[in-house]
Amino acid sequence: MDAKLSNFSELSNILSVKSSLRTNLMSLFTRFGLGHLLCRMSLEKQAGIPTVLLILSLCLFRIAGESIHSMYKKSYYDLLNTGHNCYYRMMRRATMDWRKLLIGMALRFLAILRKEHAEVSSDNASYIFDDTTLEKTGYGIEQISRVFDHVQGKCILGFKLLVCAFFDGKSTIPIDMSLHCEKGKKKDFGLTAKQRKNRFSKKRKKEDPNFMRFKESTDSKLQVAVEMLKRAWAHKSLRAKYVLCDSWFTCEYFISEVLKLGKGDLNLVGLAKMGNTKYSVNGKLHNAMELIALYEGNSQFCHNCRRYKCHYIALRGKLGDQPVRIFLIRYGRNHRWNVLLSTDLSMSFVRAFEVYQIRWNIEVLNKECKQYLGLGACAGRDFDEQIADCTLCFLTYITMALEKRFFEYETMGELFGNMEEDLMALTLWKRVLYCIKRLLEVLCEHLGVTIDELEESLINDDEAASAYLVMAKALEDGERTKNVA
Repeated sequence: MDAKLSNFSELSNILSVKSSLRTNLMSLFTRFGLGHLLCRMSLEKQAGIPTVLLILSLCLFRIAGESIHSMYKKSYYDLLNTGHNCYYRMMRRATMDWRKLLIGMALRFLAILRKEHAEVSSDNASYIFDDTTLEKTGYGIEQISRVFDHVQGKCILGFKLLVCAFFDGKSTIPIDMSLHCEKGKKKDFGLTAKQRKNRFSKKRKKEDPNFMRFKESTDSKLQVAVEMLKRAWAHKSLRAKYVLCDSWFTCEYFISEVLKLGKGDLNLVGLAKMGNTKYSVNGKLHNAMELIALYEGNSQFCHNCRRYKCHYIALRGKLGDQPVRIFLIRYGRNHRWNVLLSTDLSMSFVRAFEVYQIRWNIEVLNKECKQYLGLGACAGRDFDEQIADCTLCFLTYITMALEKRFFEYETMGELFGNMEEDLMALTLWKRVLYCIKRLLEVLCEHLGVTIDELEESLINDDEAASAYLVMAKALEDGERTKNVA
């Protein structure tokens, strides 16, 4: 007998923990209408296989914590009867517009919330920008370079991932992303001539979506962030009130683009660098440290915030031609100061501080994607594969965020554990059905009847059904004895 009847014990183990699956993974993904999105993009099939099935499978693989290669080594995870190469071909597909698919999923997320009356009315709706490092090990990856990692404090081999997330007042979801390499001062990407030559490369057509993503890899992150902002603002359901960013993005150029786009309806709140940047205050130019020396101790501008246990100086000034509210902040007895800027001139310090705290959500998003969904783990040499891998990770995250929103999980880790368990149950049912099929085949062989005849007798004859169950138990006992021996 090919199928071990002892596999039935796995079913009882799962059912003892969960009497029924609260989360039907397949229906959860179906709610987003991936097939409809792909149909609008004319990407219904890949080599005769529905693209939606390939994407769904890749998302499920992530929840299982497996790669394409490792999933196909485990036959019981075989959810699709397709070869593994079809997945790689889809990820490298030149006409696949991953950006449009990601923002389409984000829009669908908000549409589902409206349909279920689960949306929230918030004055804190925000776009959040951040970049994170994706470390790699292969020098043959297309566009690979050495990038500076602020956490490790050194340059590492990999990419910079720029993420634009949307906060609706309760959930934070990724809506756009780009991968960047860094040329470095010597314009050599931090690699030797031989290493640069051995990097993978291929030709791309200008009219294909993958050409723009490839071009972005060497563009300024500030310029790419502005384009992301424009694309998000074009969708009314994705409009926010604030742009939140760290000191890398807070500059005159980015502030001017935000104000130009929003026309008064969009403001920036972000930390600035404690450097030589000059601010015009009372008609005179000063950097941050000079402003501290001038106004610290002046009760008109200097205040204490008991709620957040900090000391701050509140000023009105200009950064270039842009009017800004300047908050110079020091926590407790720490001698280090920070600069917080807001383009909303009526904003109080407490309000600015609380709005800026929302930016931490994107740090959590990046950490959870790396920890639970394998963000940045793709080892493919093609740059298109790297883009596809990051997008698939974010598609899965959006789906999990919807489940978290409806069932009020405290952490994404708790949700991930339950979804992984549900996926195991999903694959287990397929194996259970196979065991039942083999059991029926063996019974028919011993009784000298066909499966149709067996089914008819089970339906019409209770006494025969009892006899068959006794025989099935005997077969299971015999199989167990054989395994022990």
